[in-house]
Amino acid sequence: MTIDPTEAATSLQDIATVERRTREAMFYTGSSAIFIMWGVLVACGYGLTELAPHSAGIIWLLISSLGCAATVVIVAVRMHARPSEARDWRLIWAMIAMTAFGAAWSFVLGPVVPRQMMYAFQPSLFLLGLMLVGLWLERFFVILGLVGIVLIVIGYLQAEPWLRLWMVAVQSGTLILGGVWLGRSGMPQ
Repeated sequence: MTIDPTEAATSLQDIATVERRTREAMFYTGSSAIFIMWGVLVACGYGLTELAPHSAGIIWLLISSLGCAATVVIVAVRMHARPSEARDWRLIWAMIAMTAFGAAWSFVLGPVVPRQMMYAFQPSLFLLGLMLVGLWLERFFVILGLVGIVLIVIGYLQAEPWLRLWMVAVQSGTLILGGVWLGRSGMPQ
């Protein structure tokens, strides 16, 4: 049995397409889990802060630590399943650098800047990072980040009693809806 060069090229192209689609599905599934997890954690953080406002600092430190640890576990499990030549640490290091940058400025500015501004700073910084990721990976991330930032700005202009409730809906909603969309996008068609 002989295969002509056109059939061989078509078969190799089909294999490459399946490989690419499988990598995308795995990326979307891992990203989906991370987005949904952070959405739930952010909602819990705001809820606990509302119940015990005097403990807001420790609550958010614990929520952030738990989220970062869980994210590291999810990424490590996902990376372990991939061949070493397919691993690209630049995105992870960029997210770590941006998180450290945001945490440092929050620590420095926290006592000086009004609380409403801090409610808007951290999530908008994260969403800016999401938009930057979207420049390389998927337009969805750019749109999600842009919509989230616009909604944060709208909430920032609201009166204080409603700001926290707005931020719960915007931050958690953006993350959870984004996670659900990514999970559905990664499913085979």
